[in-house]
Amino acid sequence: MHTLSIQKLSKKEKDTIKTWRYSGEYATFNYAVKEGGWIESYCTCDDSPCYCCMEEGMIIGLFLFIPEKENEFRVLINPEMLNRGYGKRITGAAMDIALKELHYSQISLIVRKSHTVAMSLYQKMGFEIVGETQENIEGKMLNFYRMCFKA
Repeated sequence: MHTLSIQKLSKKEKDTIKTWRYSGEYATFNYAVKEGGWIESYCTCDDSPCYCCMEEGMIIGLFLFIPEKENEFRVLINPEMLNRGYGKRITGAAMDIALKELHYSQISLIVRKSHTVAMSLYQKMGFEIVGETQENIEGKMLNFYRMCFKA
C-alpha cells in the first residue's frame, strides 16, 4: 500500500475532479462535481479547507470542511478507485488535519441513510448519529443521518 499525499486543492486538480462521472449506485454523487455543485461552492479560494489526495501521481479523492456548517466534512473518492479502502484512509487523514492543523474540536457530517458502508466506516472512526435531516439533491428529497465527532 502506497502513502497518500495530501495537499491543498489546486485549480488544476479541481478542474480534473470536475470531469469525474459516477455510475450505477454511485450516480447520485455526480451532483458534487457538476457546475454549481459542492466542490465549486465550497472550494472557492486558496484558504478554503479543501484538500486533494494523491497516490503515485493520481488523484484518489478529495475532502473538504465547511466551517460555517459546524466543520462539516465531505469526501469524494475518484470513481475509478471506489471500494478499495480509500474512504477509510482519506477520512483518517482528514480527521488528522481537522484536529491537528485546523484545531477543530468537533467535526460534523451528513450521510445518506442508504449508504450503510459509509455510515459503518464513520461509526468505526468515532462519529455518532446525532439526528436526521433531509436534503434536496437535484430535485429529490433524500434522507440523511447527521453525525458528529468530538475531540
